[in-house]
Amino acid sequence: MSAGTVPEVAGPDPLGRLVATVAGAATGPDGLPSAPAAGGAMGPMDAADPASLVVEAATALAGVCGGFFDPAVLAQLDAALALELAAQARDRAVEAGELLDAGVREGRAAAFLERLACRAAACRAAATRAGKLAGEAASVVAAFGGSVGAGGYDPDVVDRVSGAVLVNVITGLEEAKNALTAVQMQAEVLFTAQQRLVQARTGVPKAKLGRDVGVQVGLARHESAHRGRQLAELAAVVVRELPHTMDAVTAGIIGEDRARIVASETVFLSAEHRADVDALICADQEKLAGMGSRQIATAARAEAYRLEPEVFAQRREKAVADRYVSLRPAADGMTLLSALIPLKHGVTVINALTQVADAAKAAGDGRGRGQLMADALIHRLTRHVPCDEGQGGVGDHRGPTPENAGSRHGSVLEPGALGPGALGPGVLGGVAAPPHTPGLCTTVTEPDIMIELVMTDRSLFDGAGDPAIITGHGPIPAPEAGTMVLGTASGKSGFSPKLWLRRLFTHPESGALLSMDSRARFFPEGMKEFLRLQYQRCASPYCDAPIRNYDHIKSWAAGGTTSIPNGQGLCAACNQAKEAPGWTVAPTIGPPAGEGPLPGKAPPGSAPPGTTTTTPTGHSYTAVAPALPGTSRRKRRRRRRRRS
Repeated sequence: MSAGTVPEVAGPDPLGRLVATVAGAATGPDGLPSAPAAGGAMGPMDAADPASLVVEAATALAGVCGGFFDPAVLAQLDAALALELAAQARDRAVEAGELLDAGVREGRAAAFLERLACRAAACRAAATRAGKLAGEAASVVAAFGGSVGAGGYDPDVVDRVSGAVLVNVITGLEEAKNALTAVQMQAEVLFTAQQRLVQARTGVPKAKLGRDVGVQVGLARHESAHRGRQLAELAAVVVRELPHTMDAVTAGIIGEDRARIVASETVFLSAEHRADVDALICADQEKLAGMGSRQIATAARAEAYRLEPEVFAQRREKAVADRYVSLRPAADGMTLLSALIPLKHGVTVINALTQVADAAKAAGDGRGRGQLMADALIHRLTRHVPCDEGQGGVGDHRGPTPENAGSRHGSVLEPGALGPGALGPGVLGGVAAPPHTPGLCTTVTEPDIMIELVMTDRSLFDGAGDPAIITGHGPIPAPEAGTMVLGTASGKSGFSPKLWLRRLFTHPESGALLSMDSRARFFPEGMKEFLRLQYQRCASPYCDAPIRNYDHIKSWAAGGTTSIPNGQGLCAACNQAKEAPGWTVAPTIGPPAGEGPLPGKAPPGSAPPGTTTTTPTGHSYTAVAPALPGTSRRKRRRRRRRRS
């Protein structure tokens, strides 16, 4: 594509041309498909060599894609934007000048006129800078050989660029990329089998067959040997053991990363149960297309626990045994300190650091919240007082004696025990540590923590197997949740924190949250808590970020009410994005889970609540709140029998 020409994004769909090119390259002389068909089956081997045709199709696709982008068109768009911003800046400067003149004529106060003069001067300076940037953008267009009209750009070029068509290109190429990933995974499995056969024929012992296959895969994909082995193993699992996941990748619904999630969450199950989870999660491709990575992981983990709770619990015990701390280099002389620790201790650590940072900020500390949390962590780890063997001293985990309870020397800076300047510069924790004493403490005590745990009364008191949910962290086995609440499990004594139980009422079929305990006061903070427990994570499609903001689905300015059906929890980025022009969000209520959400009204609780987000290009995306524990399995079993 020569400089100054425009990709026909407003006329013939460039994606259609890509597809037509690939289709022509990927068919044999008789028109039979030679690429892998749905379900992973190869095309007719006697029409043409499928491998050669796939390579030819990929080469053709790369060639067409290489001619799609024209930097001259991007320069035209940048110039149009710069010119528009410059015009707006000039208008603001003129308006500010007019306000100043009107103030002088009206004899306004000197202080008021001074503020108007400062504003007018700032607007004039901004207009000058914007005009300079617009001129530079026009010169870039000219450097590319593009047409520069009186306004500094070519309106014909800019108007021919369609945002809706470009979104179609992005969406279509993502699906094509996933489908190509399916072919790549199938090729890796075939390559592994072929290499093992070749090696066996040359006398390689059975235990050593295929050892170098992962290295070859890594080289072919420009990855490390370790990464190549991981990719080859993932391909073998998905192609051989997860047919519905493979079908979803072939259809372009999910990519390699989400296929890896399904494989990793079912790795410890039997082959039969692994196939069951694969069917439950990935057989309904329409439903799968609307799920984010965290939703897929949560659903797969919950189904795995339901099928093999004993093995699932053993896996979690092994995970606790595999806890560790690591240090990795980072840019600019920094490092990444990571710790894989049990959930309850991780929640305690982050809550304690958060309280320290919040208290310091309230006391006037000028450091950022992240800086304060990092500094407090460093202080606690580097200036910790060793235990004194249970003598009731300041380092004893059982607590100091009444005689020394008032001492300022302590192994841990308690949240809230901060005064002004307690975390001032120069002292990370604000508390001087006593001299070092021999022996380091490695004792871990059970934390007295507040965790928002959602579980059924059947699981808590009757031993039912419904998994519990820790808000923001996903499902955990019911016995582990019972241990957190009751303090005992399998005859072992646990910790007994102070308990606050709140009743949550869910729909028996859909699992949708209907209401909280009627004794809770229904004020804005209560509604926020309800929405946070209902959505768990950001309500935007595919976003797994924690909830930071609570917003009206139908805005207050448009007549929306402050109510649970009209509320949603969002992360800060998604909440800001939906305020841009052209974005609309509507509540989505539909039939029971698995049959696809539909906009409209339905009996309360008949399906999990959700939202449909429409972007400025007219594309719609639907997100549904996760089902909470206690959902009836009877309806699901009936549907499975009908499919079988």
